[in-house]
Amino acid sequence: MRCFYLSADHFSNGDELSLPSTLQQHILRVLRLEPGTEIRIFNGFGLVAEAVLQPAGMLRVVNVWEQAAPPCQLTLIQGLPKGDKLELILQKGTELGVNRFVLVEMERSVSQIKSGRQEKRVQRWQKIIEEAARQARQYLLPELQLYPSLDPALQDVRADKKLVLWEESQRPLKDTLTQSQQYESVAVIVGPEGGLAAPEVELAGRHGYQEVSLGSRILRTETAGLAIMSILQYLYGDLAFGQESMNNVFVQRKG
Repeated sequence: MRCFYLSADHFSNGDELSLPSTLQQHILRVLRLEPGTEIRIFNGFGLVAEAVLQPAGMLRVVNVWEQAAPPCQLTLIQGLPKGDKLELILQKGTELGVNRFVLVEMERSVSQIKSGRQEKRVQRWQKIIEEAARQARQYLLPELQLYPSLDPALQDVRADKKLVLWEESQRPLKDTLTQSQQYESVAVIVGPEGGLAAPEVELAGRHGYQEVSLGSRILRTETAGLAIMSILQYLYGDLAFGQESMNNVFVQRKG
């Protein structure tokens, strides 16, 4: 069953919804889906529904479900890299279940966002997240935030466990994370190309972040964050569960 993102605050069983013009054109003219075709829609806030295409670009909602919050909220605080690398991070991070992307212009960030282009670029990044969420059936859209420096970002982020990846750290990741302790939220800082500057690591420490290493390999910025998000999902999130267990994250809504 094909799945589509539909920006809507709420929908219920029996609702008749009008498709936005861009989505209507994609469904009817590009995909050539006929009235009567069953599709799945989600609103990015956890609501999921089966719906039936109607004539004139309408949808009839027939079955609404709600996705529960993930067992562990994951925040990736990413030093702003070059555009193509960032798009990969957003796409694959969404597939892996990152709940919040915090993009920061750090000391060694090669890429910078001029104020005049910020809105347009954020819109593009949001589209990348929406499309990745649709393909991965990630029905809770990640948040996307942009900061001009690290300190205000760290002041805003709250998490049970806080980590900063630093190639000079002598603390292995396995000494910091254990399966015996369950965290409801984890935040991780990853530097841009060139890594984090020492003052940024010191700043993170003052905000309660533990510096850790992923081993002897030097990972690219677009690899490091995805690697640790995969590890965190296995330890505290949904990668460790089979399909039967994951069925429990959906609850049927009435009305």
